[in-house]
Amino acid sequence: MYRTFFYTLLVSLFFVGCAPKALLEESYKVKAKQTQAEQSQPRVYRNVRFEYRIAPHDRIQVTVYNHPELSTQTINKDGVLVDSSGIVHLPLINAVRIGRLTQPQAAHRVQARYGHYLKKSSVQLEVLNKRAFVAGEVKNPGVVKLPNEQTALLQAITEVGGFTDAADKARIFLIRKSGRGSRVAIIDLTNPTSLSHATMMIRPNDILYVTPSKMKSIALPAASIFKLVADALLPFVRYQDLTN
Repeated sequence: MYRTFFYTLLVSLFFVGCAPKALLEESYKVKAKQTQAEQSQPRVYRNVRFEYRIAPHDRIQVTVYNHPELSTQTINKDGVLVDSSGIVHLPLINAVRIGRLTQPQAAHRVQARYGHYLKKSSVQLEVLNKRAFVAGEVKNPGVVKLPNEQTALLQAITEVGGFTDAADKARIFLIRKSGRGSRVAIIDLTNPTSLSHATMMIRPNDILYVTPSKMKSIALPAASIFKLVADALLPFVRYQDLTN
């Protein structure tokens, strides 16, 4: 009897010892599934502080106070071009590298260069071609100018005439440059918990694509989404403008 009891106790302890291991393995599986699900969720862009950085092929306007003859308005009212190396050519000081600088940083650099020739130089610098792109199920797809550097998502939609009747407001793609690539977020304007997306700030070179309702059940990879959007915007802007 004692031997039977002893073996019964050993078997019980074996299964009791295996239970935590089995639970732990199951916990890891659940955690892995949760992590995979989180990674598959659309990215959400928070409205963090943003300052535009000057890029090649931007057009800028430079105003030199007290010396209007040096202001770029006297050369070209549409601004002067930043070349592919990030250099702009200005009166008196010639070539100045301003690529990748914010507008205040670029103004400070230009002002410092003019300081070698002028006793008093005060400079304002502005990028003239800041814009975003809106395509898909909106009434007037195309370019939205951003004179204030950024604008709310719904304001950008309003600028192109608003949604069409076929628009899927629960599936709006936002494509934004990130390093050397691009990131895609899916915005849902129909969910009360995500209405804060309506005030999301659209930045220069962002692309909004409003999908038609019939695409609701279609899952597209980021590369296909970008090609779809590029094709939709082709009548309004060159592909090079989207990638610069």
